[in-house]
Amino acid sequence: MLSLSPLAAQQVVSTHSVSVELAGLMYAYECPLGDRFSLVARVGTQAGIQYLSSGSFWGEREHRWSVGLYPVLSVEPRYYYNLPKRYEAGKNTFKNSGAFLSCNLQYDFPPYYRHQVEGKGGFVVTPFWGFRRVWYRHLLFELGGGLNLVTTDFSSVSVGPAFNVRLGYLF
Repeated sequence: MLSLSPLAAQQVVSTHSVSVELAGLMYAYECPLGDRFSLVARVGTQAGIQYLSSGSFWGEREHRWSVGLYPVLSVEPRYYYNLPKRYEAGKNTFKNSGAFLSCNLQYDFPPYYRHQVEGKGGFVVTPFWGFRRVWYRHLLFELGGGLNLVTTDFSSVSVGPAFNVRLGYLF
């Protein structure tokens, strides 16, 4: 009954979900930390896919695909910045349906499957912008993008784009 009140519709609520991502399967628990803040904890599997094309001085070219499947743990603080505005406009705010800013802190364990990939895990920090929608009370859709900062040994950091599409089921 509380979720039907106007105040609850403007606040972050607790959720459990299982989702399929572009390259993985995850279980997530999101707990509220305030009216617009939450903490999302995830555990699951993600795939890392890379294509490399390089040439030598003599004109020889090498083309190589690398694939790895990694067990993953992550923690992601989120700030839902538009829940009250969406609610006042009569838009869907059910189960945190809104736009958010976050910073995903993730640890990738060494891969359990790899093809032309080093057997190391590593840390990934991703400042993120995204949005989330929940339809039919259980169908979850998230889309977002950001910037990955990746390190395996804390002596060097690689930077690259991050993009995520998540389809899931909310409990």
